[in-house]
Amino acid sequence: MQTVTAVPGSAHPGRLGRRGIRLLTAATVARLADEAAGVGVVLYVIARTADPRLAGLVVSAFALPTLVTGPVLGAVLDRLRRKRVLFLANQLVLAAALIGVLLLAGRAPGGALIGLGLLAGSTAPLLTGGFSSLVPLVVPAAALPRANAADSASYNVAGLAGPALVAAVAGSAGAGAALAGTAGLAAAAVLLVLAAPTGPRRPAPGPAPATDGPAPATDGPAPATDGPAPATDGAPPAGAAGRERLGPALVDGVRLLVRAPLLRAATIATTVAHAVSGLLPVTVPLLAIQLGQPAARGGWLLTALSAGALAGALVSARLLRRFTPAGVLMAALVGYGLSLTAVAGAPSLAVALPLAVLAGLCDGPVFAATLAIRQSSVPPHRYAQLAATAASVKTGGYALGAASTGVLAAHLSARQLILVVAAGQLVALLPFAPLGRRRAVVPTDRAVLTDPAVPTDPAVETDPGGPTAPRLPAGPVSGPGGGRRAAVGCGRPPR
Repeated sequence: MQTVTAVPGSAHPGRLGRRGIRLLTAATVARLADEAAGVGVVLYVIARTADPRLAGLVVSAFALPTLVTGPVLGAVLDRLRRKRVLFLANQLVLAAALIGVLLLAGRAPGGALIGLGLLAGSTAPLLTGGFSSLVPLVVPAAALPRANAADSASYNVAGLAGPALVAAVAGSAGAGAALAGTAGLAAAAVLLVLAAPTGPRRPAPGPAPATDGPAPATDGPAPATDGPAPATDGAPPAGAAGRERLGPALVDGVRLLVRAPLLRAATIATTVAHAVSGLLPVTVPLLAIQLGQPAARGGWLLTALSAGALAGALVSARLLRRFTPAGVLMAALVGYGLSLTAVAGAPSLAVALPLAVLAGLCDGPVFAATLAIRQSSVPPHRYAQLAATAASVKTGGYALGAASTGVLAAHLSARQLILVVAAGQLVALLPFAPLGRRRAVVPTDRAVLTDPAVPTDPAVETDPGGPTAPRLPAGPVSGPGGGRRAAVGCGRPPR
């Protein structure tokens, strides 16, 4: 089966190129507006209504629709030739919803604000799986490891800068100004989306090759065929994705997610890890209190986690050149779990902070490794659908974890809750156990993610350890490593 691919090459194959930089810049600013929106909405709704419960419901509404709209938007994105329209629609919907909250909070019933949250959340999967699905279409194949690392770091940059930006503006000019600025940022991202590439570069037309004479005559008409040319490597014929009905496409995507062993294991593992991480936003203030500090100091632990994760994401490309994506993913989960265990046992906040940075550093490569597994396991005409579906499931898992924090906190101390999060990272490894010694290595020196017309190397063997992962010759391996937040201030957004 042909897998999802990057563009065949460039003059500098290891670099992102201008097209890749424009795409990732647009994705980062769009995600920045999204991260700022959650904090801005909470501050403004509380300022206008003095109702924290309503503020929480509005923010939760931002995440709820993704469970339904994620797979559908992904399938539609796979079918569209002009994908840009969906990303433009997302930015305009978010900006309109934020302006609606700005105008209606304190003047209209709470249900109207919740409805605006649901509206904004309906297109949110485009910010996660949507943008990530464009990366292999835009960057050169050899630059895919670096592009995956930059895409992963994009989430951490947005997660750090978004809330900080809102807090700074709200502190100096008020919550209304902060929310208005966030709406303006979402609208401004439209310009970047307009400039960003959303598909492979079209080859420049050239003159037909000259011939020395007339074409040789043939002995008869060309033989008739009984039907269209067969698809290559399991890919559908050209234009088939556009003609395929949406219902069967959704069913086929779920079937692929279930039947591809490595893809299934990575999706379950990261969903479990994100679900238990949903406990962190409420738990870290409680841990700060248990360490003898004000609850607000717990926010520094989330900042430390995000800062470490940013550093980990930036080094993930180097790791994925030396080790398989599955190996990096499993090692990252183990390191994250053990580091959180150390955070739970820290005697003071001063000790807990560097341990939280270490935990974030271990967690950083998870997303890039997940992208690499996904890119080696999913055919081109299903990639956006699978990416958006996985991101939506993780968002749902994270929201479930956040919702369960109150129940668990009634019976467990803050240290014990951190240990639950740590144990969850190790439990997340269980889906990999049936794979045994199987492995998947993603090639980067040839096009494996693009058009069915791109020739493949017949000398490359198929590794039985991965459903579609080619096996490279012996030697150093060079290979590349998925909504609106369910809770405000989380250190690890669903991707």
